Amino acid sequence: MSRQNKGNNKKDDPRRIRQIYPQDDEGIKVPEQGREEPSEKTVAIRIVSVAVVMIVSVILAMAGGIGLALWDEGRTLGELGAIVFAREMDVAVAQNEEPGESAIEIADEDTADGEDAVPPEQEEPEDDPGDYGQTIDSGYEGAGSIAKAGSEDVIDVADDTAPVVIDPLADYPLPFTTVDESYFTDALFIGDSRLQGFGFWSGIPATYYCATGFHVYKYETTDVVQTENGKVPIFDAMPYDAFTKVYIKVGLNELGYGTEENFEKTYADLIARIREYEPRAIIFVHAILPVTLEKSNTDSAHNNANIAARNAALEQFAREQKAYFLDAGPFLSDADGNLRPEMTGDGIHLKPEYMKLWKEYLFEHGIVIE
Repeated sequence: MSRQNKGNNKKDDPRRIRQIYPQDDEGIKVPEQGREEPSEKTVAIRIVSVAVVMIVSVILAMAGGIGLALWDEGRTLGELGAIVFAREMDVAVAQNEEPGESAIEIADEDTADGEDAVPPEQEEPEDDPGDYGQTIDSGYEGAGSIAKAGSEDVIDVADDTAPVVIDPLADYPLPFTTVDESYFTDALFIGDSRLQGFGFWSGIPATYYCATGFHVYKYETTDVVQTENGKVPIFDAMPYDAFTKVYIKVGLNELGYGTEENFEKTYADLIARIREYEPRAIIFVHAILPVTLEKSNTDSAHNNANIAARNAALEQFAREQKAYFLDAGPFLSDADGNLRPEMTGDGIHLKPEYMKLWKEYLFEHGIVIE
């Protein structure tokens, strides 16, 4: 076979790849100048895909940062939730519960856990240690850095012996007066999650011994105060003679358990212990704040009727203890005494922006010993 024939065979070989060019308007084949542009749908899909990837990356980065911060501080997600969101969990309360089941409101910040308030003579549910332990210190290193305001308030005895400290009970009761933030630098707040949220959002520069589920029945054993060696009960951390005002807010978590007599006896023991540690301190007994109408109508124990009855008893109790009764409820409730629904997300705890009303009430109800 000649070389020419071989060439012709190659040309006619169907297996050869041929390049096909589009034709111009005159029918002449011309090479394609570029790829076809993607459709609008394809471009939109690509943009959405990139955006989703970026959002997921940001979320993962934030979650990682929060996790590292919690690990570095030795905190838990439950504790973080308790501070930031300040919500609570209801333990089943209904009229048709079987005998032996009790109604209890774990009235504390955004985590759902807490320890039930059970007097000594009643059987206790199983404890959950993780429910407690959020102490807000507003930038202070415990009570050690608290300015001991009023420490110069002494009377020199004529024979130049030891000075006599002014007795905060001597002229009881004194009238309320308006104060400012500096009044609270040597104040201690003890209480439940509502007070815990107040300490976090109000900006008042005080010391806060507060915890989710805190109540008087276990004030001696509940781990509340964060120390270098972990969390401890309040009297394991309380310094001697460091505070001149102590605010106590308890009572909601204890509704539905024990008797009023038992509650007040335990509360009186708590006040007596505080006065042993803080002999110059003025004691404030804070009323229970109301709940919303919806919450009140669906809770057989923690409703506004029971809250009003306990507050009336607390007012009398405060006078007997030579303490000052405070009630910010009217500043936060409607005409019927219900917590205004716009102020809360769960029917119990105040939203951060409404803490200023509570704060202004305390500013108008200071006690100053001349």
